[in-house]
Amino acid sequence: MTSHDPEAGQVPENLPGLTHAEDLRDYERRAAYLRVSELDQHPDLVTGDFDFAHLQAIHRYILQDVYPWAGQPRRRGEETAAMGMMHCRAEFLDGELRRVFTAIDRRRPSPDDRDAAIATVADHWGELTGVHPFRDGNSRTQRVFFHRYLQSAGWDIDWRHVDASAVHAARHVAMATVDSSYLAETLRPGADRLGHAPPRALSATEGARDTHRSADIFAAMLDHKRRGGTAATFTLAAPRSEETAAQRAARIAGRGISRRSPTSGSRSASSGAHRRPGTGYDRGPEGRDR
Repeated sequence: MTSHDPEAGQVPENLPGLTHAEDLRDYERRAAYLRVSELDQHPDLVTGDFDFAHLQAIHRYILQDVYPWAGQPRRRGEETAAMGMMHCRAEFLDGELRRVFTAIDRRRPSPDDRDAAIATVADHWGELTGVHPFRDGNSRTQRVFFHRYLQSAGWDIDWRHVDASAVHAARHVAMATVDSSYLAETLRPGADRLGHAPPRALSATEGARDTHRSADIFAAMLDHKRRGGTAATFTLAAPRSEETAAQRAARIAGRGISRRSPTSGSRSASSGAHRRPGTGYDRGPEGRDR
């Protein structure tokens, strides 16, 4: 359990002084949306060289109204988890951040080959997902970061054509198995030459992810992969828009997967994890990941 797990009723330190997890989630969602919209309209508000300092600056800007620790990496004891897997332990962050950002700097997206550019971004994004440098706000910060990273090579993403829930699932498939092809496939429908995507497509889809659906897709992707399927042959199931909470609970119970850990009762994540020993990646309970 993380120190700021909303399901445990624990709320992280926050600037508005909110003490209820749902109130904080709503406030964070609204505040982050406004800040991402500002960055979408005025990119020069935060600039950088696609290093960790650049990622920190984006995180600080997006969450400046929410957390006093915006832009600051996790410290020892501030552990996080998602999809039944622990992210990099805080004590190993420095080394892992150097490794990941060295690769981000040295292996840039292709300016000529769209698929190669998307594959490069997916590789780096999967790695950074596992590192998870901040206590909260990693997903939206990384989305802005990698959107700009792709734009730097002359490409763009129309996020209206990208399934946000599937992106979140595929990022964690990459973390669990070091296979970023599922993430590349989820990003590909929105990829085009810079200037073809409509203005502010990024902020228009901010907050579109469904956490429960992401967990379902994550489990489905791992099952598909375990059965020998590939990212290219994976078919995304339609959202269950009319499913009630009770129906969902019954469906999950029937397949032996808990809401808190979408990989429990299966060998998917544990059998697919190929992280190097000594880098602080372990299995663990699902925590908050936004």
